[in-house]
Amino acid sequence: MEKTFEDLKYMLDANYPLIYLASPEYGRIIQKVRSIAYRKDYIFHTWDLVDGLQTHKKEENTNKLKEVKKHSNHGETKSPDSLMEFLLKGNKENSDREIFIIEDAHKQFRDEKFVVQLRKITQYFKVLNKHLLLLSPFFKLPVELEKYVTVINMPLPDKSDLERRLNVILGKETEINEDLKKLLLDAAAGLTDAEADLAFRLAKVKVGLDKKEAIKIVAGEKEQIIKKSGILDYYQVNEKLDTSVGGLDSLKQWLKQRSKAFERKAKEFGLKEPKGMLLLGVPGTGKSLTAKSIANEWNQPLLKLDIGKVFQAEVGSSENNIRNAIHTAEAIAPCVLWIDEIEKGLSTGGGEKDGGTNSRVFSTILTWMQEKTKPVFVVATANNISNLPPELLRKGRFDEIFFIDLPTKKERENIFEIHLKKNGQNNITDFKQLGEKSKYFNGAEIEEVVKEAMFRAYIENNEKPIVKLSHLIKASELIVPLAITMKTKIDGLREWASTRARPASSDKNEEELITEKNNEKTKKKNLTKREREEDIF
Repeated sequence: MEKTFEDLKYMLDANYPLIYLASPEYGRIIQKVRSIAYRKDYIFHTWDLVDGLQTHKKEENTNKLKEVKKHSNHGETKSPDSLMEFLLKGNKENSDREIFIIEDAHKQFRDEKFVVQLRKITQYFKVLNKHLLLLSPFFKLPVELEKYVTVINMPLPDKSDLERRLNVILGKETEINEDLKKLLLDAAAGLTDAEADLAFRLAKVKVGLDKKEAIKIVAGEKEQIIKKSGILDYYQVNEKLDTSVGGLDSLKQWLKQRSKAFERKAKEFGLKEPKGMLLLGVPGTGKSLTAKSIANEWNQPLLKLDIGKVFQAEVGSSENNIRNAIHTAEAIAPCVLWIDEIEKGLSTGGGEKDGGTNSRVFSTILTWMQEKTKPVFVVATANNISNLPPELLRKGRFDEIFFIDLPTKKERENIFEIHLKKNGQNNITDFKQLGEKSKYFNGAEIEEVVKEAMFRAYIENNEKPIVKLSHLIKASELIVPLAITMKTKIDGLREWASTRARPASSDKNEEELITEKNNEKTKKKNLTKREREEDIF
Protein backbone atom coordinates (compact mmCIF):
# COMPACT_ATOMS: atom_id res chain seq x y z
CA MET A 1 0.00 0.00 0.00
CA GLU A 2 2.73 2.49 0.96
CA LYS A 3 4.58 1.76 -2.30
CA THR A 4 1.43 2.62 -4.26
CA PHE A 5 1.10 6.02 -2.59
CA GLU A 6 4.85 6.55 -3.03
CA ASP A 7 4.32 6.04 -6.79
CA LEU A 8 1.46 8.54 -6.67
CA LYS A 9 3.78 11.13 -5.05
CA TYR A 10 6.29 10.69 -7.88
CA MET A 11 3.52 11.15 -10.47
CA LEU A 12 2.43 14.38 -8.79
CA ASP A 13 6.02 15.62 -8.78
CA ALA A 14 6.26 14.75 -12.49
CA ASN A 15 3.11 16.83 -13.21
CA TYR A 16 0.85 13.94 -14.31
CA PRO A 17 -2.41 15.80 -15.06
CA LEU A 18 -4.96 12.94 -15.14
CA ILE A 19 -4.75 9.88 -12.83
CA TYR A 20 -7.33 7.10 -12.43
CA LEU A 21 -7.55 5.58 -8.92
CA ALA A 22 -9.43 2.26 -8.83
CA SER A 23 -10.60 1.46 -5.28
CA PRO A 24 -13.91 0.90 -3.46
CA GLU A 25 -12.50 2.60 -0.32
CA TYR A 26 -13.32 6.23 -1.05
CA GLY A 27 -12.85 7.44 2.53
CA ARG A 28 -9.43 5.86 3.03
CA ILE A 29 -8.12 6.92 -0.40
CA ILE A 30 -9.30 10.52 0.05
CA GLN A 31 -7.69 10.62 3.49
CA LYS A 32 -4.35 9.34 2.14
CA VAL A 33 -4.33 11.69 -0.88
CA ARG A 34 -5.34 14.63 1.32
CA SER A 35 -2.40 13.87 3.60
CA ILE A 36 -0.04 13.86 0.58
CA ALA A 37 -1.54 17.14 -0.65
CA TYR A 38 -0.97 18.91 2.68
CA ARG A 39 2.62 17.70 2.97
CA LYS A 40 3.36 18.91 -0.56
CA ASP A 41 1.50 22.23 -0.13
CA TYR A 42 -1.30 21.52 -2.59
CA ILE A 43 -4.82 22.90 -2.23
CA PHE A 44 -7.05 19.82 -1.98
CA HIS A 45 -10.58 19.55 -3.44
CA THR A 46 -13.17 16.76 -3.73
CA TRP A 47 -16.32 16.57 -5.87
CA ASP A 48 -19.43 14.40 -5.76
CA LEU A 49 -22.99 14.71 -7.07
CA VAL A 50 -24.46 15.59 -3.66
CA ASP A 51 -22.13 18.29 -2.30
CA GLY A 52 -20.49 19.53 -5.47
CA LEU A 53 -16.92 20.83 -5.27
CA GLN A 54 -15.48 21.18 -1.77
CA THR A 55 -12.15 22.54 -0.61
CA HIS A 56 -10.55 20.85 2.40
CA LYS A 57 -8.73 23.31 4.65
CA LYS A 58 -6.14 22.51 7.32
CA GLU A 59 -5.81 24.47 10.53
CA GLU A 60 -2.56 26.31 11.02
CA ASN A 61 0.13 24.54 13.10
CA THR A 62 -1.94 21.39 13.49
CA ASN A 63 -2.77 18.27 11.54
CA LYS A 64 -6.48 18.45 12.38
CA LEU A 65 -9.03 19.41 9.74
CA LYS A 66 -11.58 22.15 10.12
CA GLU A 67 -15.12 21.44 9.05
CA VAL A 68 -15.12 21.03 5.26
CA LYS A 69 -16.93 23.92 3.56
CA LYS A 70 -17.68 24.79 -0.04
CA HIS A 71 -15.32 27.48 -1.32
CA SER A 72 -17.10 30.79 -1.92
CA ASN A 73 -15.59 31.22 -5.40
CA HIS A 74 -16.74 27.84 -6.74
CA GLY A 75 -20.28 28.82 -7.52
CA GLU A 76 -22.76 26.07 -8.37
CA THR A 77 -20.75 22.96 -9.24
CA LYS A 78 -23.06 20.07 -8.31
CA SER A 79 -23.55 18.90 -11.89
CA PRO A 80 -20.63 17.29 -13.78
CA ASP A 81 -21.06 19.80 -16.61
CA SER A 82 -20.80 22.83 -14.27
CA LEU A 83 -17.73 21.31 -12.60
CA MET A 84 -15.94 20.81 -15.92
CA GLU A 85 -16.86 24.34 -17.01
CA PHE A 86 -15.34 25.66 -13.78
CA LEU A 87 -12.15 23.62 -14.24
CA LEU A 88 -11.79 24.60 -17.90
CA LYS A 89 -12.68 28.30 -17.73
CA GLY A 90 -12.89 29.63 -14.18
CA ASN A 91 -9.67 27.99 -13.05
CA LYS A 92 -7.27 28.96 -15.86
CA GLU A 93 -6.23 32.20 -14.23
CA ASN A 94 -5.43 30.44 -10.94
CA SER A 95 -1.76 29.49 -10.54
CA ASP A 96 -2.14 27.62 -7.22
CA ARG A 97 -0.91 24.02 -6.96
CA GLU A 98 -4.13 21.99 -6.70
CA ILE A 99 -5.41 18.41 -6.55
CA PHE A 100 -9.01 17.62 -7.51
CA ILE A 101 -10.69 14.26 -6.84
CA ILE A 102 -13.87 13.33 -8.74
CA GLU A 103 -15.80 10.55 -7.00
CA ASP A 104 -17.69 7.92 -9.05
CA ALA A 105 -16.01 9.17 -12.21
CA HIS A 106 -16.99 6.04 -14.17
CA LYS A 107 -20.66 7.09 -14.12
CA GLN A 108 -19.86 10.23 -16.11
CA PHE A 109 -18.11 8.47 -19.00
CA ARG A 110 -21.46 7.92 -20.74
CA ASP A 111 -21.52 11.67 -21.46
CA GLU A 112 -19.42 12.33 -24.58
CA LYS A 113 -18.99 15.99 -23.61
CA PHE A 114 -17.50 14.95 -20.25
CA VAL A 115 -14.93 12.75 -22.00
CA VAL A 116 -13.90 15.53 -24.37
CA GLN A 117 -13.66 18.03 -21.49
CA LEU A 118 -11.35 15.65 -19.59
CA ARG A 119 -9.10 15.42 -22.60
CA LYS A 120 -8.93 19.21 -22.88
CA ILE A 121 -8.13 19.59 -19.17
CA THR A 122 -4.95 17.54 -19.56
CA GLN A 123 -3.56 20.11 -21.99
CA TYR A 124 -3.16 22.89 -19.43
CA PHE A 125 -3.25 21.10 -16.05
CA LYS A 126 0.21 19.74 -16.82
CA VAL A 127 1.57 23.27 -17.28
CA LEU A 128 -0.21 24.75 -14.23
CA ASN A 129 0.84 21.89 -11.88
CA LYS A 130 -2.74 20.89 -11.21
CA HIS A 131 -3.93 17.28 -10.99
CA LEU A 132 -7.31 15.68 -11.59
CA LEU A 133 -7.78 12.29 -9.89
CA LEU A 134 -10.67 10.09 -11.04
CA LEU A 135 -11.86 7.84 -8.20
CA SER A 136 -13.90 4.74 -9.04
CA PRO A 137 -14.54 1.36 -7.37
CA PHE A 138 -13.33 -0.51 -10.48
CA PHE A 139 -11.47 0.14 -13.71
CA LYS A 140 -13.63 1.38 -16.57
CA LEU A 141 -12.18 3.78 -19.10
CA PRO A 142 -13.40 5.01 -22.52
CA VAL A 143 -11.09 4.27 -25.45
CA GLU A 144 -10.80 8.02 -26.13
CA LEU A 145 -9.00 8.58 -22.81
CA GLU A 146 -6.62 5.62 -22.82
CA LYS A 147 -3.60 7.66 -23.95
CA TYR A 148 -4.28 10.51 -21.54
CA VAL A 149 -4.90 8.71 -18.24
CA THR A 150 -2.50 6.92 -15.90
CA VAL A 151 -4.21 4.08 -13.99
CA ILE A 152 -3.33 3.04 -10.43
CA ASN A 153 -5.09 0.06 -8.88
CA MET A 154 -5.19 0.98 -5.22
CA PRO A 155 -4.66 -2.16 -3.11
CA LEU A 156 -6.64 -3.16 -0.06
CA PRO A 157 -5.09 -2.46 3.37
CA ASP A 158 -1.87 -4.42 3.90
CA LYS A 159 -0.79 -6.10 7.14
CA SER A 160 0.68 -2.87 8.56
CA ASP A 161 -2.58 -0.96 7.89
CA LEU A 162 -4.63 -3.76 9.46
CA GLU A 163 -2.28 -3.92 12.44
CA ARG A 164 -2.80 -0.22 13.13
CA ARG A 165 -6.56 -0.78 12.97
CA LEU A 166 -6.31 -3.83 15.27
CA ASN A 167 -4.21 -1.90 17.81
CA VAL A 168 -6.86 0.82 17.94
CA ILE A 169 -9.58 -1.77 18.68
CA LEU A 170 -7.39 -3.58 21.22
CA GLY A 171 -6.66 -0.41 23.16
CA LYS A 172 -4.07 -0.23 25.91
CA GLU A 173 -5.90 -2.63 28.22
CA THR A 174 -5.69 -5.81 26.09
CA GLU A 175 -2.45 -7.50 25.09
CA ILE A 176 -2.19 -10.50 22.76
CA ASN A 177 0.83 -12.59 21.77
CA GLU A 178 2.46 -12.05 18.39
CA ASP A 179 1.42 -15.45 16.96
CA LEU A 180 -2.27 -14.79 17.67
CA LYS A 181 -1.95 -11.26 16.28
CA LYS A 182 -0.46 -12.62 13.05
CA LEU A 183 -3.32 -15.11 12.67
CA LEU A 184 -5.88 -12.36 13.27
CA LEU A 185 -4.24 -10.17 10.63
CA ASP A 186 -4.15 -13.10 8.20
CA ALA A 187 -7.85 -13.67 8.86
CA ALA A 188 -8.60 -9.99 8.12
CA ALA A 189 -6.55 -9.88 4.91
CA GLY A 190 -8.77 -8.94 1.98
CA LEU A 191 -11.16 -6.81 4.03
CA THR A 192 -11.42 -3.09 3.53
CA ASP A 193 -10.45 -0.85 6.43
CA ALA A 194 -14.11 -0.36 7.39
CA GLU A 195 -14.85 -4.11 7.11
CA ALA A 196 -11.80 -5.02 9.20
CA ASP A 197 -12.79 -2.47 11.84
CA LEU A 198 -16.26 -4.03 12.18
CA ALA A 199 -14.86 -7.61 12.13
CA PHE A 200 -12.37 -6.86 14.93
CA ARG A 201 -15.07 -5.15 16.99
CA LEU A 202 -17.44 -8.10 16.50
CA ALA A 203 -14.77 -10.59 17.61
CA LYS A 204 -13.95 -8.43 20.62
CA VAL A 205 -17.59 -8.31 21.71
CA LYS A 206 -18.25 -12.02 21.12
CA VAL A 207 -15.19 -13.75 22.58
CA GLY A 208 -12.40 -11.20 23.03
CA LEU A 209 -9.47 -10.59 20.70
CA ASP A 210 -7.13 -12.52 22.99
CA LYS A 211 -8.94 -15.82 22.21
CA LYS A 212 -8.27 -18.19 19.30
CA GLU A 213 -12.00 -18.25 18.51
CA ALA A 214 -11.65 -14.62 17.36
CA ILE A 215 -9.77 -15.83 14.26
CA LYS A 216 -12.81 -17.69 12.91
CA ILE A 217 -15.13 -14.77 13.65
CA VAL A 218 -12.91 -12.35 11.70
CA ALA A 219 -12.43 -14.83 8.83
CA GLY A 220 -16.18 -15.44 8.75
CA GLU A 221 -16.77 -11.81 7.79
CA LYS A 222 -15.10 -12.58 4.47
CA GLU A 223 -18.22 -14.49 3.47
CA GLN A 224 -19.72 -11.16 2.42
CA ILE A 225 -16.92 -10.64 -0.12
CA ILE A 226 -17.49 -14.10 -1.58
CA LYS A 227 -21.24 -13.60 -1.90
CA LYS A 228 -20.69 -10.39 -3.82
CA SER A 229 -18.25 -12.05 -6.27
CA GLY A 230 -20.91 -14.40 -7.68
CA ILE A 231 -18.37 -16.94 -9.01
CA LEU A 232 -17.01 -18.41 -5.77
CA ASP A 233 -18.98 -20.17 -3.05
CA TYR A 234 -18.12 -19.78 0.63
CA TYR A 235 -18.36 -22.94 2.74
CA GLN A 236 -18.95 -23.02 6.47
CA VAL A 237 -17.23 -26.26 7.53
CA ASN A 238 -17.21 -28.21 10.77
CA GLU A 239 -15.44 -31.35 9.54
CA LYS A 240 -12.22 -32.09 11.39
CA LEU A 241 -9.31 -33.90 9.81
CA ASP A 242 -8.87 -36.42 12.62
CA THR A 243 -12.48 -37.13 13.58
CA SER A 244 -14.30 -36.75 10.23
CA VAL A 245 -11.88 -38.38 7.79
CA GLY A 246 -11.09 -42.08 8.22
CA GLY A 247 -7.65 -43.49 7.37
CA LEU A 248 -5.37 -41.48 5.02
CA ASP A 249 -2.66 -41.18 7.69
CA SER A 250 0.10 -40.11 5.25
CA LEU A 251 -2.05 -37.36 3.79
CA LYS A 252 -3.07 -36.11 7.25
CA GLN A 253 0.55 -36.01 8.41
CA TRP A 254 1.58 -34.04 5.29
CA LEU A 255 -1.20 -31.49 5.86
CA LYS A 256 -0.34 -31.00 9.53
CA GLN A 257 3.31 -30.42 8.66
CA ARG A 258 2.42 -27.86 5.96
CA SER A 259 0.16 -25.96 8.36
CA LYS A 260 3.31 -24.87 10.22
CA ALA A 261 4.27 -22.69 7.23
CA PHE A 262 1.67 -20.08 8.28
CA GLU A 263 3.28 -19.45 11.67
CA ARG A 264 5.19 -16.24 12.35
CA LYS A 265 8.50 -17.99 13.09
CA ALA A 266 8.22 -20.00 9.87
CA LYS A 267 7.88 -16.74 7.93
CA GLU A 268 10.95 -15.33 9.64
CA PHE A 269 12.85 -18.51 8.77
CA GLY A 270 11.86 -18.07 5.12
CA LEU A 271 9.47 -21.01 4.85
CA LYS A 272 7.08 -20.63 1.90
CA GLU A 273 3.38 -21.35 2.17
CA PRO A 274 2.26 -24.49 0.28
CA LYS A 275 0.77 -23.89 -3.17
CA GLY A 276 -1.71 -26.73 -3.36
CA MET A 277 -2.40 -30.40 -3.87
CA LEU A 278 -4.22 -32.66 -6.32
CA LEU A 279 -6.35 -35.39 -4.76
CA LEU A 280 -6.76 -38.16 -7.29
CA GLY A 281 -8.77 -41.22 -6.42
CA VAL A 282 -11.63 -43.62 -6.69
CA PRO A 283 -15.06 -41.92 -6.48
CA GLY A 284 -16.51 -41.82 -2.97
CA THR A 285 -13.21 -42.17 -1.09
CA GLY A 286 -13.38 -38.80 0.73
CA LYS A 287 -11.59 -36.34 -1.56
CA SER A 288 -14.20 -33.59 -1.12
CA LEU A 289 -14.46 -34.27 2.62
CA THR A 290 -10.68 -33.92 2.93
CA ALA A 291 -10.77 -30.57 1.09
CA LYS A 292 -13.35 -29.26 3.57
CA SER A 293 -11.37 -30.57 6.54
CA ILE A 294 -8.16 -28.78 5.47
CA ALA A 295 -9.79 -25.35 5.85
CA ASN A 296 -10.97 -26.24 9.36
CA GLU A 297 -7.59 -27.69 10.34
CA TRP A 298 -5.77 -24.53 9.19
CA ASN A 299 -8.40 -22.04 10.47
CA GLN A 300 -8.85 -20.63 6.98
CA PRO A 301 -11.96 -19.85 4.90
CA LEU A 302 -12.93 -22.45 2.30
CA LEU A 303 -13.89 -21.22 -1.17
CA LYS A 304 -15.22 -23.43 -3.94
CA LEU A 305 -14.66 -22.47 -7.56
CA ASP A 306 -17.76 -23.44 -9.52
CA ILE A 307 -16.51 -23.85 -13.09
CA GLY A 308 -20.10 -23.84 -14.34
CA LYS A 309 -20.53 -20.24 -13.15
CA VAL A 310 -17.34 -19.18 -14.92
CA PHE A 311 -18.49 -19.94 -18.46
CA GLN A 312 -20.88 -17.41 -19.99
CA ALA A 313 -22.24 -16.98 -23.51
CA GLU A 314 -21.06 -13.37 -23.91
CA VAL A 315 -17.65 -13.09 -25.59
CA GLY A 316 -14.89 -12.39 -23.07
CA SER A 317 -17.14 -12.89 -20.01
CA SER A 318 -15.71 -16.30 -19.11
CA GLU A 319 -12.12 -15.04 -19.11
CA ASN A 320 -13.15 -11.99 -17.09
CA ASN A 321 -15.03 -14.19 -14.60
CA ILE A 322 -12.03 -16.41 -13.89
CA ARG A 323 -9.80 -13.35 -13.41
CA ASN A 324 -12.33 -11.88 -10.95
CA ALA A 325 -12.53 -15.20 -9.08
CA ILE A 326 -8.73 -15.35 -8.79
CA HIS A 327 -8.59 -11.71 -7.65
CA THR A 328 -11.25 -12.39 -4.97
CA ALA A 329 -9.42 -15.49 -3.70
CA GLU A 330 -6.15 -13.55 -3.48
CA ALA A 331 -7.87 -10.64 -1.74
CA ILE A 332 -8.98 -12.82 1.18
CA ALA A 333 -5.83 -14.99 1.33
CA PRO A 334 -4.75 -17.00 3.23
CA CYS A 335 -7.56 -19.33 2.21
CA VAL A 336 -8.25 -22.77 0.73
CA LEU A 337 -9.61 -22.80 -2.85
CA TRP A 338 -11.39 -26.04 -3.72
CA ILE A 339 -11.83 -27.04 -7.38
CA ASP A 340 -13.99 -30.17 -7.44
CA GLU A 341 -13.68 -32.68 -10.32
CA ILE A 342 -11.25 -30.46 -12.17
CA GLU A 343 -11.01 -32.85 -15.13
CA LYS A 344 -14.68 -32.23 -16.02
CA GLY A 345 -14.71 -28.47 -15.69
CA LEU A 346 -11.39 -27.80 -17.41
CA SER A 347 -11.25 -30.26 -20.28
CA THR A 348 -9.04 -28.82 -23.03
CA GLY A 349 -10.85 -30.62 -25.81
CA GLY A 350 -13.44 -29.11 -28.12
CA GLY A 351 -11.61 -25.85 -28.72
CA GLU A 352 -13.29 -25.34 -32.10
CA LYS A 353 -16.78 -25.69 -30.62
CA ASP A 354 -16.35 -23.05 -27.93
CA GLY A 355 -14.01 -20.73 -29.81
CA GLY A 356 -11.11 -21.64 -27.54
CA THR A 357 -12.76 -20.19 -24.42
CA ASN A 358 -12.18 -23.35 -22.38
CA SER A 359 -8.50 -23.41 -23.31
CA ARG A 360 -8.04 -19.73 -22.41
CA VAL A 361 -9.74 -20.17 -19.01
CA PHE A 362 -7.61 -23.25 -18.35
CA SER A 363 -4.45 -21.39 -19.39
CA THR A 364 -5.31 -18.51 -17.02
CA ILE A 365 -5.68 -20.93 -14.09
CA LEU A 366 -2.44 -22.77 -14.95
CA THR A 367 -0.42 -19.56 -15.20
CA TRP A 368 -1.84 -18.24 -11.94
CA MET A 369 -1.12 -21.51 -10.12
CA GLN A 370 2.49 -21.35 -11.28
CA GLU A 371 3.13 -17.67 -10.59
CA LYS A 372 0.88 -16.86 -7.60
CA THR A 373 2.54 -15.26 -4.60
CA LYS A 374 -0.50 -14.96 -2.30
CA PRO A 375 -1.16 -17.87 0.12
CA VAL A 376 -4.12 -19.43 -1.71
CA PHE A 377 -3.91 -23.19 -1.16
CA VAL A 378 -5.54 -24.92 -4.15
CA VAL A 379 -7.15 -28.31 -3.50
CA ALA A 380 -8.18 -29.92 -6.79
CA THR A 381 -9.97 -33.26 -6.87
CA ALA A 382 -10.16 -35.63 -9.84
CA ASN A 383 -11.62 -39.07 -10.57
CA ASN A 384 -10.37 -39.63 -14.11
CA ILE A 385 -6.74 -38.88 -14.90
CA SER A 386 -7.12 -39.63 -18.62
CA ASN A 387 -8.61 -36.14 -19.11
CA LEU A 388 -5.91 -34.33 -17.16
CA PRO A 389 -3.28 -32.57 -19.32
CA PRO A 390 0.38 -33.14 -18.40
CA GLU A 391 0.99 -29.42 -17.78
CA LEU A 392 -1.42 -29.56 -14.82
CA LEU A 393 0.37 -32.50 -13.21
CA ARG A 394 3.93 -31.21 -13.28
CA LYS A 395 5.69 -29.96 -10.15
CA GLY A 396 5.40 -26.24 -9.44
CA ARG A 397 1.64 -26.08 -9.81
CA PHE A 398 0.90 -28.56 -7.04
CA ASP A 399 3.18 -29.36 -4.13
CA GLU A 400 2.01 -32.96 -4.20
CA ILE A 401 -0.33 -35.34 -6.00
CA PHE A 402 -1.99 -37.79 -3.61
CA PHE A 403 -3.81 -40.94 -4.68
CA ILE A 404 -6.71 -42.00 -2.44
CA ASP A 405 -7.28 -45.70 -2.98
CA LEU A 406 -10.15 -47.86 -1.79
CA PRO A 407 -9.94 -48.03 2.01
CA THR A 408 -8.12 -50.98 3.56
CA LYS A 409 -9.89 -53.29 6.04
CA LYS A 410 -8.56 -51.27 8.98
CA GLU A 411 -9.60 -47.97 7.36
CA ARG A 412 -13.10 -49.33 6.66
CA GLU A 413 -13.45 -50.18 10.34
CA ASN A 414 -12.38 -46.63 11.20
CA ILE A 415 -14.91 -45.13 8.74
CA PHE A 416 -17.73 -47.25 10.22
CA GLU A 417 -16.80 -45.99 13.68
CA ILE A 418 -16.76 -42.35 12.53
CA HIS A 419 -20.21 -42.51 10.89
CA LEU A 420 -21.79 -44.36 13.80
CA LYS A 421 -20.43 -41.82 16.31
CA LYS A 422 -21.60 -38.96 14.12
CA ASN A 423 -25.13 -40.39 14.40
CA GLY A 424 -24.92 -41.00 18.15
CA GLN A 425 -24.55 -44.79 17.92
CA ASN A 426 -21.78 -45.86 20.29
CA ASN A 427 -22.89 -49.33 21.34
CA ILE A 428 -20.79 -51.25 18.76
CA THR A 429 -17.16 -51.69 19.80
CA ASP A 430 -15.91 -54.53 17.57
CA PHE A 431 -15.75 -53.55 13.89
CA LYS A 432 -13.71 -56.49 12.53
CA GLN A 433 -16.70 -58.31 11.03
CA LEU A 434 -17.88 -55.09 9.38
CA GLY A 435 -14.41 -54.62 7.88
CA GLU A 436 -14.65 -58.08 6.31
CA LYS A 437 -18.22 -57.68 5.05
CA SER A 438 -17.49 -54.32 3.42
CA LYS A 439 -14.68 -55.49 1.16
CA TYR A 440 -14.22 -53.15 -1.89
CA PHE A 441 -16.54 -50.52 -0.29
CA ASN A 442 -15.58 -46.85 -0.47
CA GLY A 443 -16.34 -44.28 2.23
CA ALA A 444 -19.57 -43.05 0.61
CA GLU A 445 -20.92 -46.62 0.43
CA ILE A 446 -20.09 -47.22 4.09
CA GLU A 447 -22.01 -44.06 4.98
CA GLU A 448 -25.02 -45.42 3.07
CA VAL A 449 -24.75 -48.72 4.94
CA VAL A 450 -24.99 -46.82 8.25
CA LYS A 451 -28.02 -44.85 6.99
CA GLU A 452 -29.78 -48.03 5.86
CA ALA A 453 -28.99 -49.72 9.18
CA MET A 454 -30.50 -46.77 11.09
CA PHE A 455 -33.74 -47.12 9.09
CA ARG A 456 -33.86 -50.83 9.93
CA ALA A 457 -33.20 -50.14 13.61
CA TYR A 458 -35.97 -47.52 13.77
CA ILE A 459 -38.52 -49.75 12.01
CA GLU A 460 -37.64 -52.60 14.39
CA ASN A 461 -38.08 -50.46 17.51
CA ASN A 462 -39.14 -46.85 17.14
CA GLU A 463 -39.32 -46.31 20.91
CA LYS A 464 -35.65 -47.01 21.60
CA PRO A 465 -33.94 -47.53 18.24
CA ILE A 466 -30.42 -48.94 18.52
CA VAL A 467 -28.24 -49.85 15.54
CA LYS A 468 -27.00 -53.42 15.96
CA LEU A 469 -24.26 -55.31 14.16
CA SER A 470 -26.90 -57.41 12.40
CA HIS A 471 -28.51 -54.29 10.93
CA LEU A 472 -25.18 -53.15 9.48
CA ILE A 473 -24.30 -56.57 8.05
CA LYS A 474 -27.72 -56.92 6.39
CA ALA A 475 -27.48 -53.39 4.95
CA SER A 476 -23.98 -54.07 3.56
CA GLU A 477 -25.20 -57.21 1.75
CA LEU A 478 -27.61 -55.08 -0.29
CA ILE A 479 -24.90 -52.86 -1.81
CA VAL A 480 -22.88 -53.73 -4.92
CA PRO A 481 -19.68 -51.66 -4.62
CA LEU A 482 -18.76 -49.20 -7.38
CA ALA A 483 -15.34 -50.87 -7.46
CA ILE A 484 -17.02 -54.00 -8.84
CA THR A 485 -19.39 -52.34 -11.33
CA MET A 486 -16.62 -50.08 -12.67
CA LYS A 487 -13.79 -52.58 -12.23
CA THR A 488 -11.95 -51.88 -15.51
CA LYS A 489 -11.84 -48.15 -14.99
CA ILE A 490 -10.78 -48.36 -11.34
CA ASP A 491 -8.11 -50.96 -12.11
CA GLY A 492 -6.64 -48.61 -14.71
CA LEU A 493 -6.72 -45.69 -12.27
CA ARG A 494 -4.97 -47.70 -9.54
CA GLU A 495 -2.34 -48.92 -11.97
CA TRP A 496 -1.62 -45.38 -13.25
CA ALA A 497 -1.36 -43.94 -9.73
CA SER A 498 0.91 -46.72 -8.43
CA THR A 499 3.95 -45.07 -10.04
CA ARG A 500 2.82 -41.45 -10.58
CA ALA A 501 1.21 -40.33 -7.33
CA ARG A 502 1.92 -40.43 -3.62
CA PRO A 503 -0.32 -42.81 -1.65
CA ALA A 504 -2.55 -41.07 0.89
CA SER A 505 -2.34 -44.07 3.23
CA SER A 506 0.80 -45.70 4.56
CA ASP A 507 -0.82 -49.17 4.27
CA LYS A 508 -1.30 -50.21 0.66
CA ASN A 509 -4.60 -51.81 -0.24
CA GLU A 510 -3.61 -55.26 -1.54
CA GLU A 511 -7.19 -56.40 -2.17
CA GLU A 512 -7.52 -57.24 -5.86
CA LEU A 513 -10.81 -56.54 -7.54
CA ILE A 514 -12.12 -60.01 -8.48
CA THR A 515 -15.45 -60.60 -10.16
CA GLU A 516 -16.23 -63.80 -12.08
CA LYS A 517 -13.42 -66.29 -12.55
CA ASN A 518 -13.81 -66.44 -16.32
CA ASN A 519 -10.84 -66.59 -18.62
CA GLU A 520 -9.69 -63.48 -20.45
CA LYS A 521 -11.21 -64.44 -23.80
CA THR A 522 -14.65 -65.13 -22.32
CA LYS A 523 -14.63 -61.84 -20.40
CA LYS A 524 -13.70 -59.86 -23.53
CA LYS A 525 -16.45 -61.59 -25.52
CA ASN A 526 -19.13 -60.81 -22.92
CA LEU A 527 -18.23 -57.13 -22.44
CA THR A 528 -21.06 -54.66 -23.12
CA LYS A 529 -20.51 -51.64 -25.39
CA ARG A 530 -20.18 -49.36 -22.33
CA GLU A 531 -17.65 -51.73 -20.72
CA ARG A 532 -15.59 -51.83 -23.92
CA GLU A 533 -15.54 -48.00 -23.99
CA GLU A 534 -14.49 -47.86 -20.34
CA ASP A 535 -11.73 -50.36 -21.07
CA ILE A 536 -10.02 -47.70 -23.22
CA PHE A 537 -8.30 -45.96 -20.36
